[in-house]
Amino acid sequence: MEIIQELCWARNIQDLSNSWQQQYHQPEFPSTALSVLHYNIRYFYSNQSDLIDMVNVYYPSIVSINELGTVVPNKIIKQLLFSYNVYTKEGTNPHGGVVLAIDKRLKCELMDINEPNIIAVQVTIEQQHFVVASIYSPPTDQLPLSTMSILLEKSKNVIIVGDLNAKHGDWGCPQMNKKGRNLTDWLSKHHLNVLNAGIKTSLRSNTTIDLIISTEVPETTDSQSLPYTSSDHLPILTKFFRLNVSDSKLVVPRTYWKLYSNILNVLHDQLQAERENSMNECNNTYSWFLCFQQFLAALKLRVTEWKEVKRKRPSIPKSLRILLHHKHYLQNRFRHKRQEEDRLRLRSWNILIKQEFRTHRQRTWEQFISNVASPNPTTFWSTVKKLNKKKSVDFTAITDESIIHRSPEDIVKNLAQHFTERHARPELNMSNTTDREANELWQLYSAADQDDIRLISKQSDLRFNEQDIKNVIQSLKNKNSSGFDQVSNKMIKGLPTHFHAMLTQAYNELFSSAYWGSEWKIARTICINKSDNPAPTTSQLRPISMLPVFSKIYEKLFLLRFNNWSTKMNVLPAQQSGSRPHQATTSRVNCLLEQITQSLRYNTFTPVVYIDFMQAFDKLWQQGLVLKLNKLNCPSAYLAWIVNYFTGRSLKVDYGGIESILINIERGAPQGSCLGPVMYVINHHDLPQIFSNPMNVHAYVDDIAIVYSPSMHLKFKYQVIDIEKHINNDMQNLMEYANEWHQPLNPKKTELVNYHRAVQSPKLNVYYDGVKIIQSKSFKYLGFYLDAKLSFRIMIDAQFIKLRKAYAILKFIHRQFPSFLKLKIKFFNTYVWPHLYMLSTIYCLFSITSRERIAAFYRRCLRLIYCLFQCPTEDLHEHFKLPTIEHRFKKCLSKRMKSIQRYEPIFIDSVLQNKHLFNMLYHHYRIKANIRNMPAGRPSNRISAFLNTDCSTFFDQLCQFVSS
Repeated sequence: MEIIQELCWARNIQDLSNSWQQQYHQPEFPSTALSVLHYNIRYFYSNQSDLIDMVNVYYPSIVSINELGTVVPNKIIKQLLFSYNVYTKEGTNPHGGVVLAIDKRLKCELMDINEPNIIAVQVTIEQQHFVVASIYSPPTDQLPLSTMSILLEKSKNVIIVGDLNAKHGDWGCPQMNKKGRNLTDWLSKHHLNVLNAGIKTSLRSNTTIDLIISTEVPETTDSQSLPYTSSDHLPILTKFFRLNVSDSKLVVPRTYWKLYSNILNVLHDQLQAERENSMNECNNTYSWFLCFQQFLAALKLRVTEWKEVKRKRPSIPKSLRILLHHKHYLQNRFRHKRQEEDRLRLRSWNILIKQEFRTHRQRTWEQFISNVASPNPTTFWSTVKKLNKKKSVDFTAITDESIIHRSPEDIVKNLAQHFTERHARPELNMSNTTDREANELWQLYSAADQDDIRLISKQSDLRFNEQDIKNVIQSLKNKNSSGFDQVSNKMIKGLPTHFHAMLTQAYNELFSSAYWGSEWKIARTICINKSDNPAPTTSQLRPISMLPVFSKIYEKLFLLRFNNWSTKMNVLPAQQSGSRPHQATTSRVNCLLEQITQSLRYNTFTPVVYIDFMQAFDKLWQQGLVLKLNKLNCPSAYLAWIVNYFTGRSLKVDYGGIESILINIERGAPQGSCLGPVMYVINHHDLPQIFSNPMNVHAYVDDIAIVYSPSMHLKFKYQVIDIEKHINNDMQNLMEYANEWHQPLNPKKTELVNYHRAVQSPKLNVYYDGVKIIQSKSFKYLGFYLDAKLSFRIMIDAQFIKLRKAYAILKFIHRQFPSFLKLKIKFFNTYVWPHLYMLSTIYCLFSITSRERIAAFYRRCLRLIYCLFQCPTEDLHEHFKLPTIEHRFKKCLSKRMKSIQRYEPIFIDSVLQNKHLFNMLYHHYRIKANIRNMPAGRPSNRISAFLNTDCSTFFDQLCQFVSS
């Protein structure tokens, strides 16, 4: 009520939004000086509690550990230092080994140093690049000065920490050795400083052998030894006051969504009044949308509070750390006094600590499993998905040929250049009829008068009701991310229902003039690393664009009418399964397998060419799209809306809060738009017609496969020649099509697979634009590995990798809760069955061995779920009435067969044509010759084998499996 009393009654919406935004001050994230902790731990397992205690007390940004004492698995170290990126390197002696842990808030990249006892990382600190290295040099080994010099070549800022066993008076050692003299000369040559000079680091002598070396000036740093004496080396903590990093405490927002909805309810009438004042003018309506989205963003800020939370939490609770400290006290006491009483006390204390650790792990697991077993589906999914989630690697640099850009400014500049070239307008040739017509039509609609657009829009079906708005808003994903409008999907989904009428009127007004404002055409683009390389190339990045939410609703509304038109006009070819209801990747793969198996009934080989278009959506020719739609008699109101939709689009790349310049999108569909895939599919609706046999083309959006079936009337030698000729002719037609419609193809990623029954398949010489197409033994098409022999071994092995991972988690759940049947069934259906279900449609083509392998895994899961480990297979299915894998597959496939019958006519046509071919040939050669120009009498061996051999196609085996 305080918000409403102070601001609502005396101000209009615009003033209210400005006031709230001016009052809002996002808290500054606290920062602290960069700190480096170096600890010669000596024995990792004995002294790990001290390490955890130091991390939790001093919150170092970088942790260096030397002399682990034994081989410690990376998993153990990462569990203890879970808020750090951990890098390890083995040692050369029993006490060797180094660990370097970098706080996850710092961007870092591991350096390739092929030398034991040295680990080095490039770290970005306040937009400066530092090389941080941890080095352990055994007493009898020479210092790795050559490697240390290489580190200096990588960056002018260096921090080197470690136990170098080098003694010299310059850093407070009473004695001097050869390693100390060599290190002093090297430091003087490269103008480096020892920051912890004079600080004792050894408990066995009054000397300093653990060193912190850096290019930083000692006056801007502070070093101290920490009072932890479990090891024979004292830990060293150095703070760099000139370098700041984020504090260990994090400020996070908390939004009161109920208050957000209540204030919208109170202000509804005022917003409705301002909406009515802006009626009948599209510019005013669009201005109201901008005002409304500004108000929503300001309201969200007003009902948001910032809470301070701890960024880190100890991996070992405080009570256990106290017990471990007392154990270390008893250990030291027994080492010095060697009394039997101390030994017995230490033994009993050690047993107690082990029991407490087991209890702690059990308590933590029970807390986790209670979330998994929650009846709330949201809690279940949000908890269990963490088990299988793979986090992408953050990139800290961009590799451009041989140059690596590391500074954020250079990275943003390089990305901006990449996207500028990627979305650059194609070069048009006005002497070319297609280019000229497309350009003239585009100019015609771009320069159209507003009154004319209003007239054609009035006669169109671009009118919507409240139910349309409601359905579109409900279809939005519940996400908190936003574009430059600062309005998220969750904020729109939180609108009270009586706002839908207001939005309906506003959107209808925009559609009446096909109006698009410039603010709705700017996309905020971030890049996700697809590789494990922290310095990827631009081709290894996945751009994700965030558009204004109201513009996405605008697109979805248009798509409702556009999809109705394309379905009514039957624009999409039957060979295209993408962006259409009731079809998926399975539909296209099944049809492809049907044609391959049909051809292999009478041929020894069947080539399939898999086409890869280069950056398909981003290379969409917008003018060509409008020309094709115009030839399809698309309504003029739709064309005017689409031209306005594409005109003037732009994006900004956002990398770590640094934005690029405005990049014009003069080519391609906007990333993140729901309209992009549909426009791409419509634009290439005529693609199958350029090939010699359009029925053998299979498309799922931009994934194209073309099947080539050799003639059964030719001998093998002439089949190879004939099929090569056909494929090369089609590749020539495809090149002409790609050039005409400015949709480039990537011949290096286009592959050919020869599916065959013979021992060896023929080598075909197929070229696209002078580049020879690679002939592979298998190809992954729409998630299915199709090998040349159709054995599906690669496919099954790939699925079993996923299945074993899920089974390991299921087994882990069973160990803790063997009687928790519902939880195990729920997990199986969520994470195991989808991988098995993917094999169901092609299960009929598997060998007996492969079928038994899958069935055995399924039975193992059943025995684990129902605790029937000693139960024979027959009793498992007959006595306990548990369904077999084949029974479950048949149940799924019965639905699949209905889907084929209703929504996949091309599949049925292919099957019927094959049956018709068999019947014609059988009648001609076995009953009476009735086909002109076909020789009568004795048929060739190939045709005889086709007529005599009972070789079933994929569909035949599928029907046989379902009906058996």
